[in-house]
Amino acid sequence: MKYSLIISFSLLCLLRAGGLQAQTELQDPTRTSSRSEMPGIQIGSYNSRELALTENDKESLYMQRLNGKWQVKTYRSETEIDTTLTAPAADVSAWESVTIPEKEGNGAWAAVYRTEFTMPFKWIDREIFVRLDAVSRAYYVYANGHLAGYHADSKTPAYFDITPYVADGKNTLAVIAYAHPVSTTLENQIKTPGTCIEGDVSVIAQPKVRIRDFVADTRFATDGNGLFSFGAIVKSHLLNPKEVIVYYELIAPDDSTVIAHGKRDARFHLRAEDTVRFFANLPDIQSWSHESPKLYTVALKLQHEGRFTEYTKVKLGFRDVSFDEKGLKINGRPVELRAVDYDCPPDANAWRRDFAAFKKRGINCVRVKNYPQNDRFYELADSYGLYICNRANIDARLSGSSLETGGTPANDPLWENAYADRVMNMYYTSQNHPSVLLFSLGEQGGRGYNMYEAYRRLKAVEKKRPVIYEGAGAEWNSDLVVGKPGGRNASDDRYTVFFASPESFNEKQSPLGATAIAAGTAPGKVEIRNGCTIADLKNFRVGYTIVAGTKRIVKEGVCKADIPAGETALVDIPLDGVKPGKYTLTVYVAHKDNTPLAPDGERILEQTLPLEIPKTAK
Repeated sequence: MKYSLIISFSLLCLLRAGGLQAQTELQDPTRTSSRSEMPGIQIGSYNSRELALTENDKESLYMQRLNGKWQVKTYRSETEIDTTLTAPAADVSAWESVTIPEKEGNGAWAAVYRTEFTMPFKWIDREIFVRLDAVSRAYYVYANGHLAGYHADSKTPAYFDITPYVADGKNTLAVIAYAHPVSTTLENQIKTPGTCIEGDVSVIAQPKVRIRDFVADTRFATDGNGLFSFGAIVKSHLLNPKEVIVYYELIAPDDSTVIAHGKRDARFHLRAEDTVRFFANLPDIQSWSHESPKLYTVALKLQHEGRFTEYTKVKLGFRDVSFDEKGLKINGRPVELRAVDYDCPPDANAWRRDFAAFKKRGINCVRVKNYPQNDRFYELADSYGLYICNRANIDARLSGSSLETGGTPANDPLWENAYADRVMNMYYTSQNHPSVLLFSLGEQGGRGYNMYEAYRRLKAVEKKRPVIYEGAGAEWNSDLVVGKPGGRNASDDRYTVFFASPESFNEKQSPLGATAIAAGTAPGKVEIRNGCTIADLKNFRVGYTIVAGTKRIVKEGVCKADIPAGETALVDIPLDGVKPGKYTLTVYVAHKDNTPLAPDGERILEQTLPLEIPKTAK
């Protein structure tokens, strides 16, 4: 392969017993993973509804975070890796100590990482998985010296089933990471020197019939109703047929009101997987958008042979996406993307800080640079109300731009599976977040058959949201043109989206846009214009106070103001019980429910108006 980076074939040095397969995988572009689970959203497993709703991982009987002190042995040059070092009996007392997640690379050619965890007796008869969020470049996972799996797309999370290799009591977990596998051909954007376990590592114990993932279609109709179409993907690890009951509750954004619930029986045969589906048409739904990111909670529980074996929860937003040559629409209304490229820092506190700054500048869309982030990133975007353009972990800029077959990875059949695998990993781990609006095929992945095929595979499962690729230019494997406004070809009728720098947006914007409050045509009538572009005013709290003189509150309360975006309506202020006279009326719009940027009840806009109630008004 002409484009190949200079990767020494001495990497294929002999490993000890059981290592030959690992050598082949490290240098085989067609081998993207081995024994890893299907990609999906991060699912927590809890022993009660209360723990699930609060996501109290520490108190859950079925989850352990393995972050903290690990032992590590590094190799500075190509050498033989002794895989017996992953076994519990190996002496690691002289190894260096490292804190996981690591903040920087170690400069090593390879490294063996080890830690121990105690498996409770309660985990017996459950399925045990280890999850790694992100590792710098390809790696292998071992449990008590047994190879559990391999993963090349190192920036997307991976689960490995370690059930056959662990027992109650003390267990050893090891990771062997390599800095220069052939998969780095598609990771030119990663600058970390050596190896690095950058993300969280955890173990989770789920029942033998478990919730693996979910799919959701939560559409918001223009009449204010919502379609709730939800599927719990349930997998059985048992040989015999088993029956379970899946229960769900849909909880409103106030985190307490259950607005829908139900259950469904399901029967699973030999190690089968199926989707248990629920449907509901719901009135008076609060939609999700960048202006008002209302999130609903789906609480799930599994019942098997009379007892509840698993509780979990997921967050959803009711929003609908469509696009055409004129642009994108959210919930049926056009949206102007104020989009930026975001070089994501490595921690959640930095994300919170930056997201808050973006919102103040009126930025509503962020394109992830380089590669996907962990699930917490998208959860925060959901709650802050930021649209996300997610990006696959593909960058082959150092391989040149040849369009000949085999001239670059994008045109080499050996790399077809790797391209598609990384794109679909990105999709399946983030698809259910309401914030994820666009999917990018990668940074500089090249032009050729493999990029076309990756686009086809993604479009086969994603029917609504745009798939984009800046390197496509005028070619067909991008639903939108990525470039400067007005910079497309005259014959190209696709909409152009432009990603600027955060510094390009400086103006401070109100969450309510140009919302205005004015006096109406009669006492007790107030004219309110909803200045939002997407959100209905019912997503906010519209309230009032009536004051006599300068201090005494005569009456206060909340009024009904279901005003669609861009429309104006008269709102009634209840005057019953208020005596004739002159008063001061204050009408305000406030946040309803807590948000990361403001607490429940914080006022966004208020207007003071004179109010005179004549005697005839009664």
